[in-house]
Amino acid sequence: MSPQKFGGPWTEQKLAAVEAYLKAYLKIFTANPIASQLTRHYVDAFAGSGWRQWAEDEPQLWTDEEGDALRFAEGSVRKVLGLKEAFHRYWLVEKNSKHAADLEAMIGNDFPARAANCTVVCRDANDFLLDWLARLGAKDRVVIFLDPYGMAVRWTTLEKLARSRKVDLWMLFPSASVLRMLPHAGPPSEAWSRRLTELFGTEDWRDEFYPKDVIMDLFDSIEQTQRKVDSSSVADFMLRRLGEVFAGVAPKALVLYNSRRSPLFHLVFAAANPKGAKPAIRIASHIIGTS
Repeated sequence: MSPQKFGGPWTEQKLAAVEAYLKAYLKIFTANPIASQLTRHYVDAFAGSGWRQWAEDEPQLWTDEEGDALRFAEGSVRKVLGLKEAFHRYWLVEKNSKHAADLEAMIGNDFPARAANCTVVCRDANDFLLDWLARLGAKDRVVIFLDPYGMAVRWTTLEKLARSRKVDLWMLFPSASVLRMLPHAGPPSEAWSRRLTELFGTEDWRDEFYPKDVIMDLFDSIEQTQRKVDSSSVADFMLRRLGEVFAGVAPKALVLYNSRRSPLFHLVFAAANPKGAKPAIRIASHIIGTS
């Protein structure tokens, strides 16, 4: 086993929110006679190795039954495979070949009853999703968890998920990383600007994040470009963009903070199926509001 060192208490908060939604989702899809006839898929597009190790500077806030501090914590895959109700298929995507191999071994050892329904894919998440979505049929329904490394998700992928009309999406949006790419004076470099356009699928972020001000001096007017955005308004911009393509989007995101109470990420939810969007948004919004 090679657990990954990352995260903090916010990681547990993120996983708890997604787990709560999966429990509600599976309850509906197993209890409802019509919904139970649909094929349920779960996709973890940045699955990791299955375990995470506490970072050296991370507070030890969780203990085992004996009260000893836990050295390792469950990753998202272990959380979903440990649920009482099940998906029909689990698609676990991990680009790192070592982590993918560890993940496959962990599933076989710890979840043998569900191993036959799990597929571990060693591939770029964007490429996998674009190919895989095209193979879904009318009776397929999907929950996708996007927990990317940095800004690895492309807008073209998100747009494709929305057009599928089959996907409920939880995505960890790296709002603090986006903010760090935005210098206070003037727009970012051309390379970073291209990356932001790839993330948002539009160049409208330029006017949104850098509204032009005209300042008058003694002789003339000077046009000045200053950054006027914080991590919350960056996340709000992404929510509006998602709302342009998804059938429904939770109006608020779950803000995840570091130990200094600075926002790191915003966990967002969107639903692609027009018929199921309203209850899905209601459930997700309740979870976000109580997390």
